[in-house]
Amino acid sequence: MAKIERKTKIATEIPNASMSDIAFLLLIFFMVSTTFVKEKGLRVNLPRAVTFQKINRRNAATIYVSQSGIISIDDFAVETGQIKYIMQKKLAENPGIITCFRTDKDADYGLMVDIMNELKKAQALRVSFEVKKLF
Repeated sequence: MAKIERKTKIATEIPNASMSDIAFLLLIFFMVSTTFVKEKGLRVNLPRAVTFQKINRRNAATIYVSQSGIISIDDFAVETGQIKYIMQKKLAENPGIITCFRTDKDADYGLMVDIMNELKKAQALRVSFEVKKLF
């Protein structure tokens, strides 16, 4: 009778020929299915300027003021009296925060003065006014 030899070691190998195809399919899937959040804010007609400087959005809290006097901080409607407390909280989280005004060019200046006074009370003294390019 013939003796049959058994293989004691079974070769285990993961096929990696199609790994790059799977990686690219996953990449394309996530690129197509990802949605980007666009900043909503209030509709404001910004004043125009010749020169301006870009501010990093990570270090900015945006205050919107519409022509009708509606105030919004980072897309949340607020009253003038709430601005101090909201900005104190934001300053506690990020001491280097810059307050950016995005106001309608026809907004009431008295309201702007009230907002600036609330920022002063909150010690949020780094302020920037956003504009559109002139050309």
